[in-house]
Amino acid sequence: MIERARPFVLAASALTVVTLLSGCVGPAALTPDSPASEESFAQAKAANLEFKAAVAEVQGQIYAGEWRVEEYGDIPNVCDDGYQFSLQRRLPTEFSFHDRGPATMEQLRSWLTENGWQVEPARSYGPSVTDISIEARNLGAGVALLGVDLSPGFAAELSADVLELRATSTCHSGDSAALLDQLRGPLTAGPDDDGIPDLESPDATPLFERFAEG
Repeated sequence: MIERARPFVLAASALTVVTLLSGCVGPAALTPDSPASEESFAQAKAANLEFKAAVAEVQGQIYAGEWRVEEYGDIPNVCDDGYQFSLQRRLPTEFSFHDRGPATMEQLRSWLTENGWQVEPARSYGPSVTDISIEARNLGAGVALLGVDLSPGFAAELSADVLELRATSTCHSGDSAALLDQLRGPLTAGPDDDGIPDLESPDATPLFERFAEG
């Protein structure tokens, strides 16, 4: 014969049912999902490498040598649905296209259009402005926005060309804070960013776990 359950047993059972229905089980329900799981970290790494490979291909159309690193591009930043990456590069100091800067930008615009990028219409400036800007996106390659800005120099005046490239990835679902913890360890007041290279060529192997790799 089954013994009648005592009231406190029924109450505990009811609590268990409610907990199961809510999708949480025991004390683990109170523990945040941190650090990132191996799967989510692997997904973030793959997304980062896809993004950087697409941008590196664009860089190679402009200049195959080493670029100055302003923002490396491996840190997950918060976006509407989770996290995204951004990077920024500049051509070497005193670099010169030898008056071929505008032609290079026109060739880049054509290359982007022919290789799956959605290119925004060219900006129009006054006749005294020589700066040239290109904005494009390639969502299929994980690039939400690419911007290339050139302030052309003049060889006769021995003035350098100044070109900056910046890019932002598409937004990926996930916990940016948990991924950041996995990338660089517990947050400190002054994170050590010594792993960032000062110069990097487009064909260099991108780093993601740079703090762990040393």
